[in-house]
Amino acid sequence: MRSLGIAVLTLLAAQAPARAEPKLERVVLVSRHGIRAPTASLAALETRTGRPWPAFPAEPGELTAHGAEALSRMGAYLRSVYAKAELLPETGCPAVNAVQVWADGAANRTRRSGQILADAIVPGCGLVARHGPVGAVDPVFDSGRVCPLEPVEALAAIQRRTVGGTAVTDKPSEKAIAALKRVLGPAACKAVPAACLDGPSTLVATPTGPKIEGPLALAATVSENLLLEYAEGLPADQVAWGQGTPETLAALLPAHRRSADLLRRTPEIATFRAATLLQMLADLLMGEAPRGLGVPPLGASARLVVLAGHDTTLSNLSGALGLGWSLPGQPDPTAPGATLAFEVWHHPETGRRTIRIRIFAQTLDQLRSARALGPSDPPVSLPLAIGICPARDGGCDLEAFATKVRAALPPVCVR
Repeated sequence: MRSLGIAVLTLLAAQAPARAEPKLERVVLVSRHGIRAPTASLAALETRTGRPWPAFPAEPGELTAHGAEALSRMGAYLRSVYAKAELLPETGCPAVNAVQVWADGAANRTRRSGQILADAIVPGCGLVARHGPVGAVDPVFDSGRVCPLEPVEALAAIQRRTVGGTAVTDKPSEKAIAALKRVLGPAACKAVPAACLDGPSTLVATPTGPKIEGPLALAATVSENLLLEYAEGLPADQVAWGQGTPETLAALLPAHRRSADLLRRTPEIATFRAATLLQMLADLLMGEAPRGLGVPPLGASARLVVLAGHDTTLSNLSGALGLGWSLPGQPDPTAPGATLAFEVWHHPETGRRTIRIRIFAQTLDQLRSARALGPSDPPVSLPLAIGICPARDGGCDLEAFATKVRAALPPVCVR
């Protein structure tokens, strides 16, 4: 009798319909541009640090050829991910307007990065990465220019996170400053007193917003540029004056992370600076044509939208949405080519739509080699918790996410 019961249960289980898997409906990718040369001239960097800097194969702030290649590798990998998820066709071109790319027109490096991603994600399809007026501020990537947070309020927001501005550095950034002091050496300190990296780091109010002055400011800038030397593939004896191992860079980058955390991720500041982008995200993810202050002409029919911006873009979104991540093999959480993926999933059994957010980023070694990425050598890919919208059943409810995002927008930025 027991055997018969087991047989019946087995038969019923075999006849039960398979559970319908969630289906990916649409995605918005927000990427940092590829590897660039330092934005300051070599002479300016030497003046600040007391050390000579190696030449980059590009003008200050411009995307390098190596950076373009590494970014193309990331774009090709993203194509493979979303073709496998049936968002993109395995071969051939997607329907007209199904994939759209918008880049920050303010900088050549973002305009070029947008086109590189367009060519890699839908190769041979002639997709043009659009952008706003060349050299002009695009509210999508910096709403703070068109609906600014009052400088006094911005400073107060950071002060609340730093014990009234007396704790600008934390222990990791203090260790990073000490490590950079050893890298620069006593000769640099003798040549340029600021390169001694002594004294306090302070918050300063300016007409355009808070700034950090002192050792943390210099360490943040220098550590990022040393990472760019390594990622660009400069010879080992030119990276951090021959001391630029991945371990050394990992010890230096907490200074850059601390500065970015305070100036870009403080929620009050981040929400203002990303206001237009946040409104766009809510609209696009809901399948609506984006509207609002300074939004670009992107249609609701897009299944994949790519936005080519900056590390500040990723930091602002992180602060506004309560995202946080640490990348194995990559000390810069917003490294060149790093991409936030906002994915809308439809659950057939319930009809619900949820949003999942992932970060994709190449390791330091992958950036330095600019090698092809694939299943045997993928970039880092991590699912992220969404601070403003706790997840349930594998993702945050889409309507709840959009509602929370829209409610958080500063009224002055919603027109």
